[in-house]
Amino acid sequence: MANNFIFGTGPFAAETAEILEKFHIPIDGFLKISNDNKRLPQNIYRDIPTIGVDEYFNIDKDSNIFITKKPMILGETITYLKQHEYLNVYVVSEEILFSNPNTIEDLYQHLEKIDFNIPFLNYLEMNIVDQCNLNCKGCAHFSNIYDNNYVDVNKFKEDLKKVSDKFFLYNFRILGGEPFLHPKISELVKIARNILKKSRIVIVTNGLLIDRLDNETLQTISDNNIMISISLYKPTYEKIQSIEETLKKYNIKYLINDDYFKEPEVIKQFQTRLSLEKKSENNFASEICYGRFCRFLRDGKISKCYYPLLIDILNKKYGTNFEISDDDYVKINDITDGWEAIEKLNKPIPFCDYCREQEVSFDWEDNHKNDKNKFSYVLKK
Repeated sequence: MANNFIFGTGPFAAETAEILEKFHIPIDGFLKISNDNKRLPQNIYRDIPTIGVDEYFNIDKDSNIFITKKPMILGETITYLKQHEYLNVYVVSEEILFSNPNTIEDLYQHLEKIDFNIPFLNYLEMNIVDQCNLNCKGCAHFSNIYDNNYVDVNKFKEDLKKVSDKFFLYNFRILGGEPFLHPKISELVKIARNILKKSRIVIVTNGLLIDRLDNETLQTISDNNIMISISLYKPTYEKIQSIEETLKKYNIKYLINDDYFKEPEVIKQFQTRLSLEKKSENNFASEICYGRFCRFLRDGKISKCYYPLLIDILNKKYGTNFEISDDDYVKINDITDGWEAIEKLNKPIPFCDYCREQEVSFDWEDNHKNDKNKFSYVLKK
């Protein structure tokens, strides 16, 4: 009988272990990439041991490995398991937390077995709208200083089709700005689901428009199994009851602040580590930057984060001189080997030289349309 391991050590891993046990799938260990056993978390679930996989190479290649990590941070784990030629690797969808699988068929609907013969792109996000109805100070996507801009429906379809031809895309996030400002959001949802039939699709929103959406839009989101991720800003918090009632009425799955396990808290601060000057720190900056996992699609290009493909907005507004090179992204049309493209997206890029070790936080504020202060976005010298 094959052994079973869970790659992950958080609450999601413990919840998955309990679910698998119900189907008589015993867990032999929790896995974590680590060289220091002292730092390995213990007591995750029952007395199942935690194993630092860099020191433990005797796991049978036929073992079943269930990955319980957020889609954004799956990349390192996928690379490790591919390099070590594991055969039975499954990504556990967070949607399993919203259901109560009763049969093995139900269970496997939430388990995506990875075929390493097909490039597995774990995460990709895309703005369908660049403007927003909140206009937060220091918006990382510069939505408060951008004029109205909606993605063209045909261009959206074309780029998604190209992505699906090159990769299996596991998680696709539809962003803005505020995505519900797009007048053809229902059509875009249908296109995305038609092309990405097995992908996890999420709309990221401040939620303020949800209880004002028409029946067709809400039903389309529900029918196409689209998840909603709500960013809990102060105005959202003030009407969260109405938002949740609307989503529940249409049986739409949702997360608040993208976390199932934490008690929702109002977002009170934004951060930046972006500098006006380059320094040769891209390896270190990339290593500590959470945004390095935010693979971003725009105009037929994919970058490892949103900055290279949006920074022109800042340049035009404030006359800054951020430089972009061809090495800061990959063109979908130029991809001949999907795994090579993923490897490039995993590595630091020249633009990372603009980011610093230090991070500056500032209080969240609304109503900063056409903000005149560039230091809401970049570090002061």
